[in-house]
Amino acid sequence: FLTVRFVTMDDEPWAPRGHEVAWGQLALGSPRSRVAVESAPRDSTAPIVDATGLLSHPLLSASPALCLWRAPTDNDRIGGMGARWAEWGLDHLERELVSIAEHGGATVVTANVRTRAGHVIRHEQTIRAHSGAGWTVDERVVVPAELTDIARVGIVLETIPGLEQAQWFGRGPHESYPDRRRGARVGRWQSSVADLAVPYIRPQENGGRADVRWLELRDATGSGSGLRLAFDRPLQVSATHHSAADLAAAGHDIELVARPETIVHIDVAHRGLGTASCGPDTTAEYLVGPGSYEWSWSMEPVGDARS
Repeated sequence: FLTVRFVTMDDEPWAPRGHEVAWGQLALGSPRSRVAVESAPRDSTAPIVDATGLLSHPLLSASPALCLWRAPTDNDRIGGMGARWAEWGLDHLERELVSIAEHGGATVVTANVRTRAGHVIRHEQTIRAHSGAGWTVDERVVVPAELTDIARVGIVLETIPGLEQAQWFGRGPHESYPDRRRGARVGRWQSSVADLAVPYIRPQENGGRADVRWLELRDATGSGSGLRLAFDRPLQVSATHHSAADLAAAGHDIELVARPETIVHIDVAHRGLGTASCGPDTTAEYLVGPGSYEWSWSMEPVGDARS
């Protein structure tokens, strides 16, 4: 990306020298279309998935799981979307394993995920081990026709405690969402996980970053052990110490209690935020509806976690 910044040349009554007034950005070339990983035979004594077909790894405290819901924003509540998601039961998904199969050196896990209202979402993961004790996952999610307007399509995972330093290549440094991403420029950014959150007085979905190509989470030093998540295309990603359920249950920000784990959302589709609390909802291009969604992502230990 070519980034052009416009800054003040001298001290002004309204801003010091070097204050950024505006910026513009132009993409140069085309991004790679796939996750680049090096395949390697896995040790048959160290299965990629457990008996229920869930991925397991020493750096994860909770396995990647399908997620279609977010903690409703003020716009979601006032616009009625939050109530509809609750009626459908998107906040409480029940997973039923269908099969685990080995195919072409990959483990294929198929599951049916049911909402509280009885909707069935098909979720298929094709998992390949690679060098460095990591993996690549090809995801396929089929959302049924009756789920006409949902919050997101993606997966959520939890890391072990202590991975507090985040670095990512995508939009930043502040939060950005599909219909509000133009004000955040693409770059390589870093932050503590705690500082990625936006402390809205009434807790709600927050802290997401748009168009993320990769995310690294490391220990408090920022240079030690941790993990790297890479994606086959720019995705909507967040890392936080609060689950969506934590945010939705709290009536005020002082009620939130940070979890020691880092909760990561990786979304191939995320509904726009709109302005429904004081204007119209998001436009049709930023809605997330039924259909088949496919994407790939990889996880790789970094630093001391490789050993």
